[in-house]
Amino acid sequence: MASQYQNIKSSAKENSSPTPLPKVTPKPNLSPAKQLLSTSESNAKQTGSSQQASSSASPPSPTIATSFGPTLSLKVNLEGRPSIDQSTKLFVGIIEGSLTNTPKYLLSFNIDLPKSGQYSNLSLAGLTSGTKYTAILKGSIQIATSSAFIMAPSVTNLNGGEMVNLLSGDLNQDNVINNTDLSIAQKAIGSKASSANWNEAADLNKDGVINIFDLVIISRNNGQVGATGAWTSPPPKVASSSASLSSSPIGSPEGGGYWMWIPQAIINDLNDL
Repeated sequence: MASQYQNIKSSAKENSSPTPLPKVTPKPNLSPAKQLLSTSESNAKQTGSSQQASSSASPPSPTIATSFGPTLSLKVNLEGRPSIDQSTKLFVGIIEGSLTNTPKYLLSFNIDLPKSGQYSNLSLAGLTSGTKYTAILKGSIQIATSSAFIMAPSVTNLNGGEMVNLLSGDLNQDNVINNTDLSIAQKAIGSKASSANWNEAADLNKDGVINIFDLVIISRNNGQVGATGAWTSPPPKVASSSASLSSSPIGSPEGGGYWMWIPQAIINDLNDL
């Protein structure tokens, strides 16, 4: 009995021994400012790792240049004008294929060309990528010129991104430079903006006075006819800075009229009258 009692007491003492607690390393006592800094650095590291993993998993897709779909960009040089002021009311007509004397415009625009002579984001929505088109450009006192292009899926740079040169001197806006235009300028010779006979259109070089320099430009281009031949209707006088679609993209840029080609021989006969 004594032996059994001793065994039971011994077992009780073994079971009653305390279970050892895990060793805890005390954290350093940081100030609130240092705790905030430590937390911020930890979050920044996690965010950077997440972004790096996402970037390597899926590379970013290419960004379209504009939200207008396919667009046309152009650069224009107006003869006689200073390089710092190429502003004009510019007509832009788009036809399919090559230049013809009886164009049917798929798209036509009236834009305010800025002083830089450069214009971008002209919408070509509705046209077909990879197809040949021709742009016809005409300034307010310049004869029209044409430039063919193959439309790109996003941005098309007219004339390969180079300047499109427009000849000046078409004061009556019939797409022909002749003695009629010269006569208009001669009536305003010597005038300034304050003069009664001032004609802003005749100030081709934009120096504030109509003089021999303007007449020389017209005389040099006398007899020149713009792309698509003589126009019986002038281009629209109201331009839109946002370049919206015109209401009558086929025929004349003005509603109710048509563009007509007149042989040069007939024009010469009319000038002789």
